[in-house]
Amino acid sequence: PERVRVRGTRATMRACRIYGTRDLRFETALRPEPESGAVLLQVASVGVCGSDVHYYLEGRIGSQVIDSPLIMGHEFSARVIELGAGVTGLTPGQLVAVEPGVSCGHCEMCQQGHPNLCCNILFCGCPSPPFQGALADYVVMPAHNCLPLPDSMNSTVGALLEPLGIAIHAVDLAHLRPGSTVAVLGAVPIGLLTVSVARVAGATEVY
Repeated sequence: PERVRVRGTRATMRACRIYGTRDLRFETALRPEPESGAVLLQVASVGVCGSDVHYYLEGRIGSQVIDSPLIMGHEFSARVIELGAGVTGLTPGQLVAVEPGVSCGHCEMCQQGHPNLCCNILFCGCPSPPFQGALADYVVMPAHNCLPLPDSMNSTVGALLEPLGIAIHAVDLAHLRPGSTVAVLGAVPIGLLTVSVARVAGATEVY
């Protein structure tokens, strides 16, 4: 896509592509290279989201259908390898967490400060519109989607920041107050992160 500037390369990398229901293939792919405003990242850690499981088991999520080979993976951290022209604030070797949604910056939602609700968003590992994800050795992303991590954070923790963001948003929507009693249905990663955020936010009891 035009807003993720990539130029061609002859170098190769490993990638895991899904072709359809229960059809994952480890393959050799061309390694991308960054153009202006983008960054080449070497993937460090990737989480497997429930959406990835749905794509694998069912080949779809609602209207999102796997109809062409796709690299999944959107919960990830990576190391900066190469900077495209005009990129500042990042250095090669730096560990970053990556925001997987690439907003257009021009639609009404983007202009109102809600890029997560962008009408034209591209999302890593999503088939419609197709946008390749992070289950590969390398990926190119816009520099502003790369968030430097402190030395105290490792790559696994960095990959968990994307689902943590969902948990924080859920607790915010619930208008939780100190002393609240909270029920979280589902003790899977986002559920457990929601439990932790609820406790930090002041919940007295969490079930």
